[in-house]
This record gives sequence, C-alpha cells and structure tokens, in this order.
Amino acid sequence: MGFGSYNTKIQDLNRAIVPWAQGLNTTESPIWVVDQYAGFSGTADLRDGIHPNDSGDVKMANVWFPAVVKAFEAVRADRGTAVGMVEREFAG
Repeated sequence: MGFGSYNTKIQDLNRAIVPWAQGLNTTESPIWVVDQYAGFSGTADLRDGIHPNDSGDVKMANVWFPAVVKAFEAVRADRGTAVGMVEREFAG
C-alpha cells in the first residue's frame, strides 16, 4: 500500500494482529483474521486515500466474503454438534 512512512507501521501492526488474535481466540468466541493488506493498493484501490473505490470494494469482498462464509459454516457445524448432543442427552 502506498502510505509513505506509515507503510512500515501498518505492516508492523498487521504482523502483530495474528498472534494477538490467536492469544484471545476461543471456541466460544472465535476471532477471524483476514489479510486485507496484501494485493491492496492505497492509490489504485482508494477513491480519496481512505475509502475504497470500485476495485477496492471488489478486492475487499474477495477477501472478506470467503472468511464470513467460513465463519458461518463453523457456527452452523458447532450448533449442529451441540444440537445433536442435546438431542442425545434428552433422548436417553
């Protein structure tokens, strides 16, 4: 991304996010991290230097959509397991 002297600080922060999230992630409260930095251009993908333009929207959707789908699938699978356990417990 083209943010001049901030680029190094952005990369440092991005490197710190994954271990931070791993340290707080639990089965009961999962944390999902995506890499929005890689392949994103601060000049080509932002309309005003802050907000995404059409190409930025597409790149963001291509990163976030699979992660959101995966999160919903994980919740659905977890609920299915929990429902199955409750049904077995009360079927007894």
